[in-house]
Amino acid sequence: MEIDVILEPDLTPDQVAELAVQAEGYGIRTIWTQNYVASRDPFMCLMPAATRTSRIDLGVVVISPYEMHPMKMANALLTLNEYCHGRARMVVGGGGYWCAGMGVEPDRVVRAVRESIEIIREGAGGKPLRYEGGMFKARGYHASWVADTPPLVYAGANRPQMLRMGGRVADGIMMSDVPLNLVGEAVETVVQSVRDNDRNLDDFHISDVWAFHIKEDGEAAVREARRELLIRGLLEEWYLKSFMCDEDCATVRNNMTGFFKAYRARSHEIEGVPDRIINQLLDNLTLTGSIAELPGKLEAVQGFRKAGVNEIGFRLHDDPATAIDIIGKQVMPVLK
Repeated sequence: MEIDVILEPDLTPDQVAELAVQAEGYGIRTIWTQNYVASRDPFMCLMPAATRTSRIDLGVVVISPYEMHPMKMANALLTLNEYCHGRARMVVGGGGYWCAGMGVEPDRVVRAVRESIEIIREGAGGKPLRYEGGMFKARGYHASWVADTPPLVYAGANRPQMLRMGGRVADGIMMSDVPLNLVGEAVETVVQSVRDNDRNLDDFHISDVWAFHIKEDGEAAVREARRELLIRGLLEEWYLKSFMCDEDCATVRNNMTGFFKAYRARSHEIEGVPDRIINQLLDNLTLTGSIAELPGKLEAVQGFRKAGVNEIGFRLHDDPATAIDIIGKQVMPVLK
């Protein structure tokens, strides 16, 4: 299983470069920057890292076709790829967060993501491209300057239709917060699609993003994890029902305001939800605890590998440098 780290979008380009150098020293495979509304540009944030590293891959997650035309995505990705000499990758997804910010109602999301991936991957070959899609056109696109190994393009996918599409046209898929109880079925969907389309499964990337809240102080880890629970798949019901009874699911859904308030206030206090239920969420949607507890916690991560996930993306929050040290020294020897 390859190990990636995913950074929060509040870091400067110089900070990202420092963390990339640190992660590269441990043999971490990819460092990803996130694409948030009103955050620094994720491609630009990776440029200093591109010149200060030589092995680690550099990725951007997630770009939406509703915020950027696929030809512009290709230009940005290929420019980053040129700077890092063939080590770039990107995730294309529906971009619900961006759509909400722009006041855009996404239409035919799976098709929009598919056409975007097809345009980017075909354009990355450096040959003239003419693409006539149902949603996007690419006419006169010719990145004749491309000379490096083509970058990898993933589909951001959690549900069956998007997973099947990713298996058909992308270099890989990146799931987000899909719990162990559901990940096996998701992997089977992807694998079947790859095989049905006569593609090489050995070269296909299957990733799941997993929140990493491991600290020397276990109580601090729990506080951080509670604060961020809202963004664990937005606590959608289909996640919750895989490990919660209907009554507990209803408690979560009826008290979403408490999760929103905690996230916005950066507080671990979640109104209206008992600790018993919070602990279920932490146990099933995150990797949370003290360093002393880490060996036992990694048994669950091993379950992802057994289910067919060949990449795990640990999403880091406060103090990412310390988190990378913990991953490099205590996680990599177990999972690699």
